[in-house]
Amino acid sequence: MERNDTYKNWKTVTEADFVSLFIKTWFAYISTLRIMYPEAYNRRGDKKYLNKYKEFYRTEGYRRFNVDKNVMASIEKVYKEGRNVIINNYPEYYLWDFYKINDDFEFSYRQVPPDRSECFIVGLKMHRNRGTKWSFIVHGFVRLFGKYYGESYDANIQFQANVSDVLKGSEQYVAEHPDINEQNYLAWLLREINIEVTYKMTEAFEAVIKEKNYGKRVTAKINDLMKQAIATVWAIFSLNAKDESSKTKEEMERSRNTYEIIRQRPLNYFIYHMDVKLKPERAEMTASEERWYEELQKDLEKDSVLWFLDFIYRLRNALFHEIIDPLDEEWQIIFKNAYLVLKEIVDLNIEQIQERSEQPVQD
Repeated sequence: MERNDTYKNWKTVTEADFVSLFIKTWFAYISTLRIMYPEAYNRRGDKKYLNKYKEFYRTEGYRRFNVDKNVMASIEKVYKEGRNVIINNYPEYYLWDFYKINDDFEFSYRQVPPDRSECFIVGLKMHRNRGTKWSFIVHGFVRLFGKYYGESYDANIQFQANVSDVLKGSEQYVAEHPDINEQNYLAWLLREINIEVTYKMTEAFEAVIKEKNYGKRVTAKINDLMKQAIATVWAIFSLNAKDESSKTKEEMERSRNTYEIIRQRPLNYFIYHMDVKLKPERAEMTASEERWYEELQKDLEKDSVLWFLDFIYRLRNALFHEIIDPLDEEWQIIFKNAYLVLKEIVDLNIEQIQERSEQPVQD
């Protein structure tokens, strides 16, 4: 007589088979990339093929891929379950799998009247030592000149804050806070970087005040300007942490590179917005605001796939270099949904290869 729990065993085998389906689909994916980008051939690995495909997807390919509700739902499941696995088992990868340090961050604030009687300029820029994972430095300056109670002051205050140790501290922080949510993690990260930047700025101000040997009144004036510079920097970090759905029209119009030091991939508070719409329910919204949210939704879809392409490479590495439990429920969900999305991408690549082969050869 057949046992009553046989169906459970068949269900388990079926779900576990998504691991092998993912592996087979991964090799199909790489096979399509080898045909599409023969110039990226490298005997040492597939990374060049993967980078070429991401470049293609970012600039052109996304127009061909319909990120419908089913695709997005699968990416969201990979994201949520993948995040749980990383936090609980590989906290050292959490920052790099789900966040991006913005190499292109550059901010400036100018307060210079037409008569140039009193100058106050603040500038910040992110610098990364290329070829390294951790070496991120925030370069900054505050330019001051003017007169106060008849006494002139003139200072170009430069400083730099190495935020590498803050980034390295992410592993310990995540390990100690396994229940951390997106909002609290980003707030912690930005707060730690802010502390380092303002500390180095304050040091630089104090050194200049000591060197210049200003009088009491000018020293008090420059201390006030230092507080103004710190408040300006704090405002940037606050905007970096602000949810998209609560931004003002003026904030929408700003270039992200002027305030985003760090961004969650594919979007700040991505899990939160799985349930809460990006576009707020406001009674009045201008046409430009409507367009901004439409573009934001398109960017979210494109960036979600780009995040997915990076994450499944990590998934492939986990399969080939780690011992995982294929019957673990979280892994089953990850591999099932990763396979479903990757298969769509492979089908699209095959379609494109066939289109190219059917095109007439140019003389």
